[in-house]
Amino acid sequence: MNKQFMGNRIVAVAFITLMGAFGLNLAAGQFFTPLNDKFGWGLTTMSLAVSINMITWGILQPLMGKLIDRFGPKPIIASTAALMGISFLLMGTITELWQFYIYYGVLTAIGFAGCGSMANSVLVSRWYVQKRPKMLARSSMGMNIGQLLLLPLTGFLIGTSSYQVAFYALGIIMLGIIVPLILTIVKNDPADIGQFPDNNKNSISSTPKSSLLKEALRSNAFWIASLGFATCGFTLYMTTMHLPKLAVDLGGTSSLGGQLLGIAAFTSAISMLLTGQWASKIGKKNLLISLYTIRFFAFIWLATATNLWQLYAFTIVYGLSSMPIIPLVTGVIGERFGKNAMGSILGSVWFLHQIFAAAGVFIAGYFRTISGSYTPAFWIGAGVLAFGAIITIFMPNDHPKEAKSHKSILLKGS
Repeated sequence: MNKQFMGNRIVAVAFITLMGAFGLNLAAGQFFTPLNDKFGWGLTTMSLAVSINMITWGILQPLMGKLIDRFGPKPIIASTAALMGISFLLMGTITELWQFYIYYGVLTAIGFAGCGSMANSVLVSRWYVQKRPKMLARSSMGMNIGQLLLLPLTGFLIGTSSYQVAFYALGIIMLGIIVPLILTIVKNDPADIGQFPDNNKNSISSTPKSSLLKEALRSNAFWIASLGFATCGFTLYMTTMHLPKLAVDLGGTSSLGGQLLGIAAFTSAISMLLTGQWASKIGKKNLLISLYTIRFFAFIWLATATNLWQLYAFTIVYGLSSMPIIPLVTGVIGERFGKNAMGSILGSVWFLHQIFAAAGVFIAGYFRTISGSYTPAFWIGAGVLAFGAIITIFMPNDHPKEAKSHKSILLKGS
């Protein structure tokens, strides 16, 4: 048996992988203005490419989940991260619209489906049971830090050099740094190297009995968590893809969008730390309701924004209620349905999330094109979030079969 527990290194690599995956996939909105200037492609046209991306990786989430359940997270995460890096290198060469659709809409989406939040959540959940909520929160902070670092970097490179250089730099980061780390450090499961989850053999006995996907689909908890999470997707990608364009509409520079998203990522990282600590005190359900409600008010504010200072205020509040939703929903799914089929179950949750995400991106681009304003789309986003907060009220508080015997163990250290 290895003397040093590998769990902390697994969490660190998951953190770095999510930095790259989210930093790359959420950078697309910053390329809208330079691609429009270069090729004359309209906002609706490019928003459609993003929607293709959202739908593609959403559809592939259940498939990737099944592959992870069968082969383990490591080969899936490594190969798809490499594909994502290659896709960005290819985007630096585009001259036709169909290439943007293929490289970003399809190939990047396939890569993100296999190395994004779902895959890394499954990986971390294999290594932790008692400390799962805390470690999911720590690894998921990579989503925030990736935005905090890579989105401003993208805006800087576009503003000082060219969009081609930005594409190449992001691709090299994924291929040259992140993929080698996955290949050299990650292990699929603690049992593979004679270790136990949490470095504690008792964690095995505290793990909930695993459910099959078909059992999860018959559960009210699955559908409530999924539909609430879908409202997160609708408004998350509406913001990340269109905030840079809105900033320009209100008189900002082409790099301001990246800075705003970086601010949102910073406040989200703070929120991620706090929610990881508060989950055991006030419960994941109550935290989710609170986050959906906070984002609801943020979108009302955004719908009425007419000045740049209002965007700064929005990004701070929005950031507090953005990414922490992901580890909370992941924790709910893991605790209720176990780890053996977690890939396919969580993949199905993400599928619905991405269908709504694609709709949010396209609707915002559509209203901006036909009316010259994002306001109608933001009001729709506020309504969707209100639905998410309300439906989450009906989520059961505890796993129905395991609540009494495992509640204190599962929530300890959240």
